[in-house]
Parts: sequence; structure tokens; C-alpha cells
Amino acid sequence: MRKLAVVFLLAASCAHEPTQNDTARKTLLDWAKAAASGDAEKTLAGFSSAYQSQWLYQRLGENDGRVRRWRGQLDGPPRTALDLWWGQALKHGNGRDEPLNSLVLGHPSFIQLWREYFTAELPTIQTGLSRVEVTETYGDATGVTVIVKSGPGMPAEYYGLVYEGTSWKIDSYRPGQVLGK
Repeated sequence: MRKLAVVFLLAASCAHEPTQNDTARKTLLDWAKAAASGDAEKTLAGFSSAYQSQWLYQRLGENDGRVRRWRGQLDGPPRTALDLWWGQALKHGNGRDEPLNSLVLGHPSFIQLWREYFTAELPTIQTGLSRVEVTETYGDATGVTVIVKSGPGMPAEYYGLVYEGTSWKIDSYRPGQVLGK
């Protein structure tokens, strides 16, 4: 009986502790599953504040009717925070250097705006993320890069994740090359 206890203790001490790469990988796969299933809120929550700010900066720059209507209806402290951020973002030429205030990013109307855009793109999102396979992960001082493919012969996509608050968040995305070529 004593030998059995020693074996269990030895096995427990050799148990694999998840690394930041493992955790970021799982986070990305959970996020992709949520996005493919149509969960707009969980998809948005998987983005860092800087990435959400960048997304809004791009929509405001496009001057799309949905975002103009949303901005026109926003009032009070969230509108003030948005306008102050927008002025700074224009000076910097991006929305990332100073992420948008949580008064705006957490505002129900912002989440609804995201949902409208997300719903319009859902068929494309489902096609792209329903068969995601992680091919590689690597970490550095800034976070973790997760490389994925959505099927054989499909180009690799690169997701940069950062640790924000209490979890990993997607902070960047870029399409890549077909692996092996």
C-alpha cells in the first residue's frame, strides 16, 4: 500500500501545469467556438480594450450610417468620453494608443452596435472559425501568438493575445501565408 501512495505522489508531482501558451491557446479556441456559434457578446468580450478601440476607430473612420446613428444617440458621460478619445485617436492616427474609456466600451449601445456588425458578418465568421485548428503557439514579452488554420490548404492566421484584467484577450489579427509554401 505504501508503494502505491508513493506512485500517486510521484504522478501528482509530474502533473502538467498549464503554461501561458496552453492557456492562450484554449482561450482562442473557446473564443472561436463562441464566435462560430453566433455569440456576439462573448466574441466582443474576447477582444482587448485596445482592439475594441481600434475596431471602433475604423468604423468611425468609414463614416458608416450605423456608427453615425449610434454616435448621435450617445449622450452624457459616455458621449463626452467618446469625443475626447476620438480627438486623441485622430491625432495619433489610430484608436489603440489610448484605448477608449470603459464608459463607452461597456455601454449597452456599444455592445448593440457591435452585435449589428457581427450579425451582418456571421455567415463569413462561421465559415472561417467553425473548423479552426491551432498549428503553433509561442510567447514573448508582449503576449502569445497563436497561429491557426481553418482547414487543409487554408492560409494561416495569426492572433496576438495579451493578458488583460484576469484573462487572455485577442489584441491583434493578421492573415498569413499558406503554411508549407
